[in-house]
Amino acid sequence: MREVIALIVFCLLMAVLSLGVIGWSLVFGEGLTLDNLLLLSVCLTLALVFGFCALWLAYDAGLLERLRRRAPAAAPANPESKQDKPESGVEKRA
Repeated sequence: MREVIALIVFCLLMAVLSLGVIGWSLVFGEGLTLDNLLLLSVCLTLALVFGFCALWLAYDAGLLERLRRRAPAAAPANPESKQDKPESGVEKRA
């Protein structure tokens, strides 16, 4: 499991670094030159590939299911609906 987490961290690091290079190129670049456009396309491709790889590794290891199971646990402990309670304090008679 440690190896999978290390691979996920590496993939996310590569994706974030690729997006950082895109930001750096847009801020400090020379504009829309051919070199800059090629750099942007390569970095965007790398970010997408490594991001997808991180998601695939997390799905394959079962980490996404663990995160989904924890999300409903944060719901309130008292799940009474508003339909069960009378709104004005007086019960409606049928």
